[in-house]
Amino acid sequence: MRSKADVHVHTRYSGFGQYGVITFPESVCPPEAVVDEARRKGMRVLCITDHDSVRGALRAREYAKRFDDLEVVIGSEISAAEGEVIGLFIEEEVPQGLPVRETIDRIRAQGGLVVAPHPFSCHVPALRDLVDELEIDGFEVLNGGHVDGYANDAAKNHAMNGRWARLAGSDAHSTGQIGCCYTTFEGETAEDLYKAILAKATAAEGEVATLQMGIKWTVQVVLNTDLLILRSLFHPLKSDDPEDPLVKKINIMRGENKLAALISSSIYLTPPIPILTGVTGVKVMRKLNRSNGFHQDGVSRRNNGHGLGRPGPRRP
Repeated sequence: MRSKADVHVHTRYSGFGQYGVITFPESVCPPEAVVDEARRKGMRVLCITDHDSVRGALRAREYAKRFDDLEVVIGSEISAAEGEVIGLFIEEEVPQGLPVRETIDRIRAQGGLVVAPHPFSCHVPALRDLVDELEIDGFEVLNGGHVDGYANDAAKNHAMNGRWARLAGSDAHSTGQIGCCYTTFEGETAEDLYKAILAKATAAEGEVATLQMGIKWTVQVVLNTDLLILRSLFHPLKSDDPEDPLVKKINIMRGENKLAALISSSIYLTPPIPILTGVTGVKVMRKLNRSNGFHQDGVSRRNNGHGLGRPGPRRP
């Protein structure tokens, strides 16, 4: 039988992003809630790939042990110097900021697999044409967070040479996005997924997240963060994990900064601002891709979409 795996999912352990002067949580989802939603969506394997951290994945795997219908794979979306790389089937964190080849070597040293996420993205760090020179196992040809219509098409065209396992991941930062894109493979277990990736016997399926999902994610982030900030005004937040990044961040915020954050978020939540923000974000992504060398069909002007770069070294 063929099963589903979401190979690119985030939890609140992904830390914080920066948009201009605004700092925001990448996700507010506890690992346990992510596991529950993946089970509800029919995933058999869930790969937690927080930014530069495996802490959330370890918690998710421990929680998932009580179930017999889902396995959690430890992974991380690692910020290499040249772009982001996903390591799957690892146990330890790989430091961020290393040259990409050293990042790959450290993933390999743990027996892990190397995946190029959103390889032709123009709004998040991506490896782009460098993928042809690297030892990569999986190629994310369908990323649920790229609603622009260009980056995924460029990745699909580039992967037509058959060098890599074709993968799909939701890149979910909220529970609602989990499983919108997924990888199918023969078997049911994490080990089966591992073997299928090495054999290049996977398929990318699903649909990118809708605009509505994206808006719900931002609203979820704002509302959940506001709730924690409000609670912290009366007493310090507590967590069963002292390294919970969201709790730590809020506890060290100054009182005036907390009030400013609450005022700003109340303005953001005023209709129709969330909708306008979402629509504008999609337009910005499309404009970035048009200005960085992609035709309307997603084909790169530099390689005509054939993906016939120089073959890189392969894993024995």
